[in-house]
Amino acid sequence: MSLYAPDPTQPLANATDVAALIRNHLRRRPAPALPRGDRALLRLAAAIVVLGLAGTGLALLVTRPHPDAGTDLQASRVGEVVLAIPENLTGADGEDGRLVGMARLRLDWPSLGPVTPDTRHRLLVTLSPPDKVNEPATQLSTYARFLTPTVWSNPGGLVVRGFRKGSPYEGDELYVSVPDGRGFAARCPVETAQSGLDEPCRVTFRHRGVDVNIRFPRAIVADWQIMLGGVRRTIDGLMR
Repeated sequence: MSLYAPDPTQPLANATDVAALIRNHLRRRPAPALPRGDRALLRLAAAIVVLGLAGTGLALLVTRPHPDAGTDLQASRVGEVVLAIPENLTGADGEDGRLVGMARLRLDWPSLGPVTPDTRHRLLVTLSPPDKVNEPATQLSTYARFLTPTVWSNPGGLVVRGFRKGSPYEGDELYVSVPDGRGFAARCPVETAQSGLDEPCRVTFRHRGVDVNIRFPRAIVADWQIMLGGVRRTIDGLMR
């Protein structure tokens, strides 16, 4: 049966048959070809999508941490706090160097990333369970009994006090934030070379349920606010 030459002996039964013939005829007709300009745009769009997917895959491959790059996490518990510490930030040189109930970090300064052969200054950070002797008021009360009356200023908004001869802290100086030293109170030896340490200064404070002790070079004491803030953020990122 043909739409254009219907058989007179087989008349269409109704309008439904006519509609069916039209649909069948349209399905057999080839789809109209796109103009040349449209085809070029489609090919360009497809190429852009493919290149974008390839670039994303390459970027993920390049930035994915290498299994030997020191990014393996080591679980540690300090008091009630659970930490996951990347291997390249730990201060332990092996299983024997780990501290029971404590954790140790070695951080590059000022990046606070892993220590590298190019590192000029570093921070040695020890995390331990809370102890009353490390509370700011207790520390300052202990130091106050042995301080000399002389006070002088230091860059970074700190004031410096010396310790009396014969005291437990003889040979050290106390760098204190104003007005009351609760923000920062660090001890540094007067004769840095005699200490035999690259990080002779030390400061201890409380942060989110752990006591944080930082050993650092005297050369960066004026950057104490940046140092404390960076170490706090680093510890926050390790907590689980």
